[in-house]
Amino acid sequence: MADRPSYARRRAIALGVLLAVIVVPVALALGAFGGDSGGSAAADQATASSRAAKLPIGRALGQTIAGRYRGRTPSVAFLRRVRRGELGGVILFADNTAGGVGATRRATDRLQTAAKDGGNPRLLILIDQEGGAVKRLPGAPTRAAARMTSVGAARAQGAATARLLRRAGVTVNLAPVADVRRVRGSFLGTRSFGTTDAVVAARACAFAAGLRGPGVAAVLKHFPGLGLARGSTDDRPVTIRDRASTIRRDYTPYTRCAGHTRTGVMMSSATYPALLGRRDPAVLSPRAYARELPRAGVPAATMTVSDDLEAGALAGRSRLVSRALGAGLDLLLFGRSEAGSARAYRSLLGEVRSGAMPRTRVRDAAGAVLELKSQLPSP
Repeated sequence: MADRPSYARRRAIALGVLLAVIVVPVALALGAFGGDSGGSAAADQATASSRAAKLPIGRALGQTIAGRYRGRTPSVAFLRRVRRGELGGVILFADNTAGGVGATRRATDRLQTAAKDGGNPRLLILIDQEGGAVKRLPGAPTRAAARMTSVGAARAQGAATARLLRRAGVTVNLAPVADVRRVRGSFLGTRSFGTTDAVVAARACAFAAGLRGPGVAAVLKHFPGLGLARGSTDDRPVTIRDRASTIRRDYTPYTRCAGHTRTGVMMSSATYPALLGRRDPAVLSPRAYARELPRAGVPAATMTVSDDLEAGALAGRSRLVSRALGAGLDLLLFGRSEAGSARAYRSLLGEVRSGAMPRTRVRDAAGAVLELKSQLPSP
């Protein structure tokens, strides 16, 4: 937990630098949803930090949690949690989108109305819409990442995907995969754009830019990389035993892609002994946030999100949610049950009230989530 203050400080330092160098008239001209270069990033960050500071601590904590519901429509109990401000995001799966785009939009509208009725910030509505084997809605992208064989194709697929997601009320795509497929028999299969960092960076960045254009946030995954893994963290613990220098060679997609507005980073649930030590998966490692993200060139204010915290890779970990938030994670994602996110909220609220979880860490994370929300147009 010793690295946590330095993580907060590097966000503050980054904000100060941005405020010093960005010309105010240009920021005003671009507006809240300005160009892809992120010209209004400093203003967004300052506003988001201010909003996070003003939220009651229970609602600030809620901004750091994304949960799921079962079926095509959210339950009454789930909507109550949204109104109470216990959720900052909702992740959709195939059972939620089985009614198609129209039914999904009606559900997401209900969720956003519940958030508004409770006096809360709007929700992030998240989905895995990579293409190929991993997508929750029929339609774009019509190709798997490995079949997007040019920058132009990747960008066009990203833009088509964003248009589909916006019709469904989805604001965040948990894509593109930025992992470089390095081993034979990789579980990634056609989810990866390729086998070299240059190819993956070019096409992943293009897909992300395609998403951002119509106003959907992109999330690069899975930092610091799963291209050397044979098994999936969805199913079991995964350890990547390669040297730190080998792992870092595949930071290129993050270095090139993560500097834009409407872009987040998903943290890996694998363990990297040579890079981060033997104990913690990346999502729980303070080193991953305070040292490796900056080393990869990821801006300090970039929102970080977990992979599914109910997945097999993390089963049996003690104080999982507390350690994840304390390490530097901004958005904790629960993809297997409604109960998972509810338990996490209650557990963390108890820690906040007892002083075990610093309120500054909660507000720092909530600020990152609110900043991303401020960069998105209305659903």
